[in-house]
Amino acid sequence: MSLIYKHITGSDAVTLAEATANDFPTLITTISFCNIHATDSVDIDLYYSWSTFLKVEENNWDGPEEVIDNHYILKSVTIPQGVTLSLSSEDFEIYISNDYTINIKLSASDSAVDVIINTK
Repeated sequence: MSLIYKHITGSDAVTLAEATANDFPTLITTISFCNIHATDSVDIDLYYSWSTFLKVEENNWDGPEEVIDNHYILKSVTIPQGVTLSLSSEDFEIYISNDYTINIKLSASDSAVDVIINTK
């Protein structure tokens, strides 16, 4: 088991976990999100993201076009100020794999969340 600690601020998407080239799929056993903002609630999106490439047409010298696919685990889930949301593998299974990353996006530029991920 290993723990991953992240302090996330702002409204830009952030990669929480990704596998290295030789990793086997890793199960996230628990993940918690603690809203540490002084006064405001935060909405979070938690999602898998991976790249696919469109087929290259003959005589197209630009190369394949990359398309990003996102599949949401949580979408616009509100966490009040000072509250922690905890999820476990009993709620659903989240895997870290070579094929995709797990990302989080917060609702506002002044949002702040601490994330703790426990893997198996």
